[in-house]
Amino acid sequence: MKSLAVKVTVWLCLLTGFLLPVAWGQDNKPEQWEKKQLIVYNGAVPAKETVLSRGPELLVPVQFAASYIDQRLYFDSDEKKLYLYLPHPEFRLETPALDGRLFEGLTLNFPTRRLDGIDYLNLQGLQALLGIRVEAQDDGTLVLVPEPQKKRRLAEKRPVWRPAGKLNLVWDALGTAVPADGKGEKIAGLEIVSPTWFSISSEGGLVSSKADAAYVEEAHRKGYKVWALISNSFDKDLTRQILQSEDAQERVIRQLLVYSSLYHLDGINLDFENIYREDKDKLTRFVSRIATALREQGVVVSLDMTVPQGSDTWSQCYDRKGLTAVVDYVMVMTYDETWRSSPRSGSVASLNWVERGIQATLAEVPAEKLLLGLPFYMREWEEPADGQGPAKATTLSMVDAERKIREKNLTLQWLEDKGQYYTEYYEQDKRYRIWLEDERSIAAKVALVGPYRLAGVASWRKGFERETIWPVIQAGLQPATHGAAKAK
Repeated sequence: MKSLAVKVTVWLCLLTGFLLPVAWGQDNKPEQWEKKQLIVYNGAVPAKETVLSRGPELLVPVQFAASYIDQRLYFDSDEKKLYLYLPHPEFRLETPALDGRLFEGLTLNFPTRRLDGIDYLNLQGLQALLGIRVEAQDDGTLVLVPEPQKKRRLAEKRPVWRPAGKLNLVWDALGTAVPADGKGEKIAGLEIVSPTWFSISSEGGLVSSKADAAYVEEAHRKGYKVWALISNSFDKDLTRQILQSEDAQERVIRQLLVYSSLYHLDGINLDFENIYREDKDKLTRFVSRIATALREQGVVVSLDMTVPQGSDTWSQCYDRKGLTAVVDYVMVMTYDETWRSSPRSGSVASLNWVERGIQATLAEVPAEKLLLGLPFYMREWEEPADGQGPAKATTLSMVDAERKIREKNLTLQWLEDKGQYYTEYYEQDKRYRIWLEDERSIAAKVALVGPYRLAGVASWRKGFERETIWPVIQAGLQPATHGAAKAK
């Protein structure tokens, strides 16, 4: 049972907006896990529970974890959320300069997994945080051993990272870039994966987390850098509240510092979109505060921006010069030329539009900090055959489009000015149109990196591409690297 004192603490934190919602994963197959017994010596009678093990991963029922491993853990069975409230953290961050940031305490949250109706916490990566270690006995039984209660650092400061050539990053929304089962080889030429794990979720500065220690460990084993993404939930009103409160900003920063240490992240990617234009300067100051703190850990900080255009909340909200001055890299999202909700059909990223976006961005962002955004997706547009009425869009992956072309026996036409294949067909008084993204269109976009001396590319998103796209990107970046070297 949770003690009354802990319940009151959690209730007070909820009132102040300080507890974070946990992200729920999908059910895993129980047969993938090995059952073991975990013993926790808690007084005269040891507690024992069946846990699930797979490599370094260790799934423990959340109720057992909260009762016997660390009573600061709180699982809300109604809301399905797991919290860890740390009023006085017993650990330190990478450098002494950061230690003072934790004096006010913080609350963290962790994703759980549900198997056969039981909610589990994965202890992998959390043992240093909780001050425990798990030891295996000769008979296979696991024993939880408390670590001495002393100030301990979660991680060492990262060495200064200097890329050898052009950067190649992919955003990973589904975790498919680094399979948890350890299968698959590293994608040749791909250097950085950016899992979309964090989001600011309340006006109190709460950061919801889906972070996964197993993902990071496997990514590092394969040679990837991990730059986890944090969004502002694309909520301009929530963002305004955060930008008006230094306390809320400090909570966000403290959580990012701890998560960066806990999961050994190499970078943080800031995806702050849909912001009031009037909050532009406050946004720059907030990003500067984040970057300054993370730099003490050796964490690379990057920021996503739209291309300069007319929208106040989606484009004019960025002080591009000011933001670029305080971060390490900027990703220009040179896609969604035609939005999904547009009443008129069009390309996601035609070549001329992409190049104009690069040119406009380079007026305010140095080329050596700029990564070109690549779309691995496209849209099929449905519109009335007579042209009278709005269009509707459906997002397609490259595999989806390939299947449709095959099933409909469609003919492709190369559009030189757009750097894309185009196709259309008619069915039941409807016209369907697709501007394709494929190996040839992606190659045409990557070819812009060299002449404009850009830092590299960033692709949205893993899982939308055909596997044959990776050699195309790798080949396109290699000549660009050589060309930039010769020009110096």
